[in-house]
Amino acid sequence: MTLYLPEHRRTTAAEMAPVRERPARVWPRGLVATAIAAVATSLIAVIAKAAGIDFGSSVGDVPLAAFPMLTVYCSLIGIIIAEVMIRVATMPRSTFQITMIVLTGLSLVPDVLPFFEFDLAFVGILCLTHIVAAAIVVPMIAGRMEERRGLGLPAPAHRR
Repeated sequence: MTLYLPEHRRTTAAEMAPVRERPARVWPRGLVATAIAAVATSLIAVIAKAAGIDFGSSVGDVPLAAFPMLTVYCSLIGIIIAEVMIRVATMPRSTFQITMIVLTGLSLVPDVLPFFEFDLAFVGILCLTHIVAAAIVVPMIAGRMEERRGLGLPAPAHRR
């Protein structure tokens, strides 16, 4: 069956079909951010160790290799959360940023609890490494995410 339209209105089915853009992938930029954050936290730990800060606790010394290892581990979890938010959340960037702020705050809790009996200076270094890693990884991932998913929703009034 052929649809006959005037010449100026003739269009193909491909042109009539809605085009849905695929959401941007954040994992390539997230992996770069992870590598940068791992180097930064390692550098902070090496400088702290050279400055004489005691890395000991009630269960043993914290090795220098733990800093990049845990930075990579937690950053990979953040990348997975970002990829899920892109597909699920209506406002992926804002939801991701709020989630990461909360999770970064929660990651500080075990450091400040007296369970491991860390030296106060070492607690400061641990908190600093958490914040530095989050300050590197979160903006690099969030910069790749859209504020609103393509649902035809208008932008917020304060951002127009």
